[in-house]
Amino acid sequence: MLTQNQIQHFEEKGWLGPLDLFTSSEVESVKKCIETNSSIKEVEGQPMMMLYNNVLNLNTSRDLHLFHQPIAEMFKNNKIVRVLNQLGGDNLLLWNSNVFCKMPGEGEIKWHQVYDSYDPSAYDPQKPALLYPNTEDIINISVWIALDDATLENGCLHFANGTHKEKFGRVQVPAEEGMFAGIKNHKMVWQGRRKYSVVFDFDDNEWEVEAVPARMGQAIIFTERVMHSSPPNNSKKQRRLGINGRYVPPSVQVYPHRLKGDFIDENFHNIKKHFCILVSGQDDYGINVVRDSHDLDNIELEFQTMSNLVRFGHVQLPKGKKEIELETLYKQAMEGDCLEEEPDPILQPRKYIQWQAWNQLKGMSCSEAMKQYSQIVAKLPVVAQEKELPLEEKIKAWLVAYIAKVFNIEADEVNSTLPFERYALGSADAANLVAELGAWLERDIPATALYSYPTIEFLAKHLVSSS
Repeated sequence: MLTQNQIQHFEEKGWLGPLDLFTSSEVESVKKCIETNSSIKEVEGQPMMMLYNNVLNLNTSRDLHLFHQPIAEMFKNNKIVRVLNQLGGDNLLLWNSNVFCKMPGEGEIKWHQVYDSYDPSAYDPQKPALLYPNTEDIINISVWIALDDATLENGCLHFANGTHKEKFGRVQVPAEEGMFAGIKNHKMVWQGRRKYSVVFDFDDNEWEVEAVPARMGQAIIFTERVMHSSPPNNSKKQRRLGINGRYVPPSVQVYPHRLKGDFIDENFHNIKKHFCILVSGQDDYGINVVRDSHDLDNIELEFQTMSNLVRFGHVQLPKGKKEIELETLYKQAMEGDCLEEEPDPILQPRKYIQWQAWNQLKGMSCSEAMKQYSQIVAKLPVVAQEKELPLEEKIKAWLVAYIAKVFNIEADEVNSTLPFERYALGSADAANLVAELGAWLERDIPATALYSYPTIEFLAKHLVSSS
């Protein structure tokens, strides 16, 4: 439960945290769920975490709680809900979630706020995601949970204190200059096909700004009205993974345009299968789609699970006819009968073969295609996952490789139990080794480390125990 001082902090500054709501082990299942159901790909020269929503059927980082139970259960957990009840009332819907993975070297998310609608990157949103009742002053509360340690170096959240009490103007800019342009994943999600995006008419030098680092499992709670941002990830190796859940009272309409039969949102995504989860209290309004979980039947649930194995590289894909069969069954399951024009078999031979295979499935139900797809994937060989070495072994391997390179010898000629002096390391060599090792580990290492811990074994053990 929050103290009165914490509640006052939230009311005055617009945010609160970090709070010790979960231990790192308690959020490990969520972290593992996201890592298992994702892949890392290079986009415009930058590594990027690719995610997929199996309910909305979108390549997106948003609303993964609709399909993945570990995420939904975390955001429904009483440790969160009890705190939110003190800030936002007894009746609350979980309406949105988003994964924020900032890879090393990835750029900033610029200052932004969400005040009276929900589409922070549109200049003049025609389809606001939220419609607030005129009779109430309601705030949209977010809970941001660190799944990696969020540090000053890798781009933790920053808040401009008290800015939730003021609405700032939007400035239209080209999409490549928008608030999410520095983050490849969110640029794709929020800006999509737009030519234009926005930044806010806001000068952070005029406000008290606080950076809020958080350890894995800690939570930061804030109203989306407060100006917030996160700087670039300037670390060389530290990913910053976090996830947020967004909550509103049931009196707020979520995707109000769906009531008119329009299921395409401001980002050109189909939200027909979107739903809210009532996490506390009751819904006396009946204006939103509210369920405890998705309504996928067992056949589609298995199909979505199997398609993730393919999508994220957990099985070895077949070659030749079996590969084409798998591709076309997926198309039949997702789109139904082939309506594409017949490609030229001479100019586009592979596309013609794919078209022909899909066209031969005409009349097969989506459900039957899903079943056949799942049966094939279930028999595919599993890709063996590489086990990550413990930190001590990584350090030893780095030291062996470094010494082998400096003295132009083979790695198997380096003995990790022999003193460094046996390799005739001069003072300059020792200083360079310590400096480069410190840069690799992203920590300061005393210049005397090689003398205090004179072998690779001793030094590696010390660095692990003192980290």
